[in-house]
Amino acid sequence: MQDELKYRIKNEIQEFRETVNKFFNKELSVKDFKGMSGGFGCYAQRGGNAMMLRLRMTAGVLSKDKMHFTARRMAEYGIKRAHFTTCSTIQLHDLSADEALIIMDQALDHDIVCRGGGGDYPRNVIASPLSGVEKGEAFDIMPYAMAAGEYMITLVSDIKLPRKLKVAFANSSKDSVHASFRDLGFMANSDHTFDVYCCGGLGNNPKLGVKVAEHIDPLDVLIYIDAMIELFKEHGNYENRAKARTRYMQESLGLEKLQSEFDRYVDLARQKPELKLSVKESTINKSPCGVLSDPRAIEQKQPGLYAVYYHPIGGNIDIERFIKLDQLIADMPSVECRITANEGMYIINLTADEAKKVLALTDDSAQNEFETSIACIGASICQVGLRDSQEMLHELIMAMRELNFKDHVLPKIHISGCPSSCGTHQIGSIGFQGSVKVIDKQPHQAFVMVVNGRENLEERRLGQSIGTILKRDMIPFFTELGTTIQNAGSTFADWTAAHPDEFIMLCEKYTA
Repeated sequence: MQDELKYRIKNEIQEFRETVNKFFNKELSVKDFKGMSGGFGCYAQRGGNAMMLRLRMTAGVLSKDKMHFTARRMAEYGIKRAHFTTCSTIQLHDLSADEALIIMDQALDHDIVCRGGGGDYPRNVIASPLSGVEKGEAFDIMPYAMAAGEYMITLVSDIKLPRKLKVAFANSSKDSVHASFRDLGFMANSDHTFDVYCCGGLGNNPKLGVKVAEHIDPLDVLIYIDAMIELFKEHGNYENRAKARTRYMQESLGLEKLQSEFDRYVDLARQKPELKLSVKESTINKSPCGVLSDPRAIEQKQPGLYAVYYHPIGGNIDIERFIKLDQLIADMPSVECRITANEGMYIINLTADEAKKVLALTDDSAQNEFETSIACIGASICQVGLRDSQEMLHELIMAMRELNFKDHVLPKIHISGCPSSCGTHQIGSIGFQGSVKVIDKQPHQAFVMVVNGRENLEERRLGQSIGTILKRDMIPFFTELGTTIQNAGSTFADWTAAHPDEFIMLCEKYTA
């Protein structure tokens, strides 16, 4: 990061201190403070007595320096709660105002930028976490994603957008980062080019992205980002926040005009020579040592090297283990961590012997597919949450462990505490959105059930809303679903493909 940019953001943090003090002195409302604090990647937690701080990790890359900084701050301030988010960031929770401001300032010296981590700004760029090491990927998209993230950070202080702008890079059609239905997404092709999608997004009125360019030169990604920003600034809705996200431009412009306007801004951006990238793809030079077979160890395309997947339940980081992991990998050459868009983390470039040590330390990781389920931070912390998604996920996992279903009998599920879709519930095989169900004029805790969403490019689709399930019926529903599939000797994917109507009937039984 350039010193000039770092200096400017540090000054903005000091000016923001006055706003924070006004809030904690009860001179600012929660709503007014949220509108100001989001631009600094921090929010007041429910109750208004503590702060949450979002550490942006560009493209999800958690280098050793960034990890060590984060681990040291956790230890220094006695942080008890931290969370991997679906935007590949780390959220620190239960901070005092001073702690949040100090960490925000210190993080800049390690190229961790909180500025623009929330609010109406270009958000953290995310990328397929195994880019550069995954077998079968189209090509290593990480250098381009990193460059895009660094470029977008330079815009944060000056830009005025209608709402937030999310950008993602996918290294294959699996699209685990949902590039094809973000505000702007780059999908890698095997000929070392990108297809470009725009104006997609989850939440209210969700939309799949529109393909607006094919087989572009990767060195042109900043041109397309600039074009998207200018398109959004020109045609986004500044009057109605409820319709201000880019996906509403599919309706306000129509697809034909959306395409022509995007093309026009691309042509204008090409006239800015500073937007042409020059990147160098990285290489890994490390000798293998040993062999390994473990469900959480993935063979990299570099022979003899492994990536270990670590998924703390609900994305909730065990602080003590995180600190120990920082210490463990400190002297392991070429090793780094990559935060996923699914509340987990890969530790990559490990020899077999190194991987065994990482596996042992992270043995609290999810035990099966169902336990890798995603849940937003939930209503106990979030100001706008309706349901405690973390509590719900924990209760489900504990109940399903007692039933001892085989792996893949139950799928990974997605739980959002409110319509904002921080738990990405609209693209899961089964997803839930926090809600209320009125029975005999009495409100009850409940979740809207959404099923049959798909994230991979070939099958991408938004989930179908089935109805509203009471919180108290969640465990019985999964108990019956898992028992049915296990008794059939099948897996969730195979059983639902063979019995789609029976699956819907079972869902409707609990949402009637």
